[in-house]
Amino acid sequence: MKELTKYQLQKISKNLDYYFNKSTLHEQQEGLKWYETANAICKDIAEKYDSNTMTVGQVLSALSPRNKWEQNIKDTYKVFEAVAEGKTAEQIKVCTFHTNKFKAFNIINNNVQITNKSLKTFNFVNNIALLSNKHLTVDIWHLRACFSRLIKIDKANIGRLAYAQIKKLTLKKADKIGIKGYQYQAIIWGSIRNEN
Repeated sequence: MKELTKYQLQKISKNLDYYFNKSTLHEQQEGLKWYETANAICKDIAEKYDSNTMTVGQVLSALSPRNKWEQNIKDTYKVFEAVAEGKTAEQIKVCTFHTNKFKAFNIINNNVQITNKSLKTFNFVNNIALLSNKHLTVDIWHLRACFSRLIKIDKANIGRLAYAQIKKLTLKKADKIGIKGYQYQAIIWGSIRNEN
């Protein structure tokens, strides 16, 4: 997906309004605190294992594919504990792909980092690790909300230009109502996930 047209952006704006306005009070409350809770978890792990929130955020992100959030957190603690005990990736099991487990170990050992070459993941890490309002996680659910009734979205891969346009639009909408971009995105996420 390349650069979005003005028409597409207007439709996306209306779709985001629809899902935000449709969100329940519970979805709004959950969305407002989701990233703060994730950040508190990052801080706890960082403090416990003499690390930092960026490293923890990257490990959480690396272990997240096909992994439920609660298990993702347990697996992150498990990986940090294993590294602290001098264990290798082969010696523990986690609930995601083996390549992601090895990536998590490499992140802790400073052999690899998640960079902005992976837009969604990089933004997610900055949202959970730093509560950065300059970043926005445009995942498959955000894209489904954006393109609802326009096109079918089966994967979260969009071009850099389209990502930047959606990010800018979403951050602007959040700012207009007085909340952080990651809070707005989390509310949209809850609204569309619960509808589906």
